[in-house]
Amino acid sequence: MFTDSMRKAILDGRYEETEEGIFVPSERGMIQGIVAYGKRGEALEWTHNLITTSGLNYLVGVATGAVSPIATWYVAPFSGDVTVQATWTAANFTASATEFTQYDEATRPAWVPGAVAAGARDSFATKASFTSSVDGAIVRGAALIGASGKSATSSTLLGATRFLSDKPLDTGEILDVGYGLQITAVA
Repeated sequence: MFTDSMRKAILDGRYEETEEGIFVPSERGMIQGIVAYGKRGEALEWTHNLITTSGLNYLVGVATGAVSPIATWYVAPFSGDVTVQATWTAANFTASATEFTQYDEATRPAWVPGAVAAGARDSFATKASFTSSVDGAIVRGAALIGASGKSATSSTLLGATRFLSDKPLDTGEILDVGYGLQITAVA
């Protein structure tokens, strides 16, 4: 759980960015995102995501009352052959990641999470779906962002992940993406 001492440690810069998430040594806690994704009809794959610096600042800001919570988050796929960077923001995500926008849904699908339980919240039961409107598309990753418009550059980019395997899509094929955020104790 996100304690006052964890907030203070993050505000003081006493944390480490790892491939698995944000590790706070003094609190022996890990803040991480988990992404489940797959083309409809195929097995799901799972990977950790990188919580961006803007995402970390948002989490600390909300926890300490410095910023207002974002009411609805959205899942945004990308097609760029890139490595996710902690410096990505909502303002540079579309250009840095090459946001994939050739899907039938009018906007980025909303993240629809379940209840908070055991220090986690996820949308694995209600994944965001993207129906390709073109043949030969390649989706290589996804992000969680606070703006609904395709290619919108406002709001906050919480985190992003590069999929373990590229997802080729043809017209009518559907990619499902679920996102979870968890804080766990590390021994």
